[in-house]
This record gives sequence, structure tokens and C-alpha cells, in this order.
Amino acid sequence: MELENTKKVNFWRKNVKAIEKYQFMHHFLPHEEEQTRSKFLSNGAILLYCIFVFAVTATFRFLPKLVPGVLGYASNITISDLLAQTNQKRSEKGLSPLRLNSTLSEAAKQKAYDMFENDYWAHISPDGVEPWDFILGQGYDYIYAGENLAKNFSTSKQVVEGWYNSPTHKSNLLGANYDEIGLAVVNGTLNGYETTLVVQMFGRPRDRTQVASVIEEEGLLEEISVQEEVTEPIMGTQITVNPKEVEPTLDVTKVSRSMSLTFGGFVGSLLALDVWYSKKKGIKKFTGHTFAHLTVLLMVIVSIWFVFRPGLIL
Repeated sequence: MELENTKKVNFWRKNVKAIEKYQFMHHFLPHEEEQTRSKFLSNGAILLYCIFVFAVTATFRFLPKLVPGVLGYASNITISDLLAQTNQKRSEKGLSPLRLNSTLSEAAKQKAYDMFENDYWAHISPDGVEPWDFILGQGYDYIYAGENLAKNFSTSKQVVEGWYNSPTHKSNLLGANYDEIGLAVVNGTLNGYETTLVVQMFGRPRDRTQVASVIEEEGLLEEISVQEEVTEPIMGTQITVNPKEVEPTLDVTKVSRSMSLTFGGFVGSLLALDVWYSKKKGIKKFTGHTFAHLTVLLMVIVSIWFVFRPGLIL
């Protein structure tokens, strides 16, 4: 045994590069002799990972307050697609399609303006203004009315699917008491984030003969499709009506997804390598204490995605 140890010492003395390679290797692999995890999975490394993730999360939270509009959610949402997707859901349930109404659409647009201007995300404004106030304010006399809201989605299909998967919003989409629909897609800065608000208003006029005709609907859709983007400065921010595509400086969805996949993939690969190498070499060092630390780290990584998850409905 002593002779064997002497040979090992002499070998390492003659091979300095081998020592460096051996030491670097244990950044990724468990240490067989010391019975410890790789350096990248040590308690100190895990603590640094958690601090890094916390710092990034804090930056994402406070940056919009310091520099509004830098972070945001990229989107490509159109009124025509929203209308088609909504009526497709109704058709699948044997319901009649909703007609796009210009008055309800104007009410929806004014609601979106109000949310951007007063920086809130709710059905009822901080001043107590309700959705029905916007509808009545445009002169739409209704028997039944409803409202769906959405933000931070990327496509029209995602918006409608988000509503459809929510029981309360689904009841509006498939409401048999509605004949008409108003839609607004407005881009601006809300709570420091550049985003697209989608407002969907439903109604049945008191006078059923006033329901929009197919010709009126087609005319409105054509008007929307050829309408140039209109920008109006409201409270220091740019509001864009019916934007075809929104590209913020930093897309929160892409950044958070990339971070989660990259960081999670890195740690996951280290764990897989750790388990494989430990079994191969018979290294027993996986204690409950270490497992708890690793669990916390993985939860933190997953939280990145949930904290900045795209797509909110109301």
C-alpha cells in the first residue's frame, strides 16, 4: 500500500498538467477520494446560484420602474384573428357567430386607453369606473354585456385559448345571450412593461334590429386592416392602436425562457453527471442536507419562469 501511494505521488509530481486537468475535472465530477460533490454542485456554488437568480429577478422587477418600456412582451395579435378564433370556439359548440360592432369596439379601445393612462389592470378602475360605463358612454344600449381582458400574450390564438381555458371567461366566449362583440388591441406601457392589452366586450342591444349586419362587419374589418398605426402620447407613454406586431427592447418571455432552459439545463446536466459518476465509482456522498439545497435551487430556477410567465387574463 505504501509503495502504491509513493508511485501515485511520484506520478503527480512529474505530471503537473495532469494535476491541473484532474482538479478542473472535479468542477464537474464528484471527488472520488474526498467523497464530495463536484465544485459546481457544492453548497457554496448553490448559494451563489441562488444569489444570481435573486439578483436577476430583482432587476427584472425594478428595472421597469426605473426605465419604463425597456422590458416587455412581444406580440402579434390582430382583431380579425381574435374574431375568427372566438367564433370558431362558438361554432364548435353549435352557437351562432358574434358580429363585430364598431360601438362596442370603441368602448373596448377606451377601456384599454384608461388602463394605460391610469396604470391599472382590473375590470373596475381605481376611480370606480366599470366596464358598463365605457359601453354606455359610447351610446350602446344593452340588455346583456360582458368583458374579457388579456395581456402579455404573443398571438391571437393564445389569447382566445387562455380565455377558453378559464370557466368564467369561457362563459363569455360561449354566451348565448350575446349577439355582438367589440375588440381592441392596444400597445403601450403598463406597470413599467411594454405590452399589448386585449379588450373583448360582449353585448346584446336592447333593440335586436340594431345588431351589426355582415356587410357592416366586413366594412369594419376592412377599415381595421388598412388602418395605419396611430400613436398618441398619453401620460408620457406611446399608445398604439391595432398594432400588427410589438417588439420591446427586451422580450421578458424570451429572456426568462432562455434563462430557465440554460440555467436549468446546466444544473440538470451536472446532477445527471453526478449520479452517473457516483454510481460508477461507488461514491456515497448524497446526504439529505445536500438534497435539500439542490431542491431549493431547482425551485428557484423554475420560479424564474413562473414569475415572468407570459399571458394573463382577467
